[in-house]
Amino acid sequence: MKQPLINWKALMELSHPPRPPKGEERKTSIWDDSADMYDQMAKMEAEYTEEILSHLPISPEDSVLDIGCGPGRVAVPLARRAGHVTAIDSSEPMLSHCRENAGKAGVTNLEIRYLDWMEAVPGENLEKHDIVVASRSVGMYDLKKLSSFANKYAVTMCWANGPSIPELLDRLFEGTSDRPKMMPDDRRVSYNIQYNIAYDLGYEPNILVLPDGFRKTFSTREEAYTQLSRLRSLPTEKVDRFRENVDQFLTETPDGYRFEMKTRTYLMWWDVRSNLEG
Repeated sequence: MKQPLINWKALMELSHPPRPPKGEERKTSIWDDSADMYDQMAKMEAEYTEEILSHLPISPEDSVLDIGCGPGRVAVPLARRAGHVTAIDSSEPMLSHCRENAGKAGVTNLEIRYLDWMEAVPGENLEKHDIVVASRSVGMYDLKKLSSFANKYAVTMCWANGPSIPELLDRLFEGTSDRPKMMPDDRRVSYNIQYNIAYDLGYEPNILVLPDGFRKTFSTREEAYTQLSRLRSLPTEKVDRFRENVDQFLTETPDGYRFEMKTRTYLMWWDVRSNLEG
């Protein structure tokens, strides 16, 4: 296999440092503590997520592995299309939401496992699946390992030069705290890095950049303020400022008040069976 002309992996690690090994240096509490927020955001993103996933070549006979499944944002809708879905995560609160959401959706072909992807070994503690998906998760940082778990397709999904959840929340809660704002991603190290790493591994990636966002209709403005305020800690003295921020994203409709914040997502997948370097 020829060496790539550019070390794309080193560039990605420069902008997205790899997660430290399991132990005292790596705590899962950051995900445990934010599980409720991510679950609420996933529900508001559901319409967009369904549309994005509709572009994937998944058949009713396929098995799917969702790495870092969180509250089941991707795993639950995929379970309605695939034969079987395995969802793994290293945060029990995230998995609790995933179980609850699967139950509400009535899917019975979704297997939920507590497993750290960094410790996953094909054929030992995790079997290979037809399709392997890493959406905004640690699975995106080693595409060779990701591909090794797939029989057909490996898939990555993430922000495409559009605001991430932390950035959107910064807008929604602007002026309500002194916490530092999330810096926007550098376009020079965006999905072009993922594409070129997969390409240098010998694959021919397919890529789509698609609309994404978070929307929900509330019966009243007060309902919108109350529910959206749960996404972050809000000091009592900053409530008026928060409401002003929310109003920028509310539109009155015959059904109530429509909340919407827009972003973009890239969807990339490649056929692991057609490795030109393999």
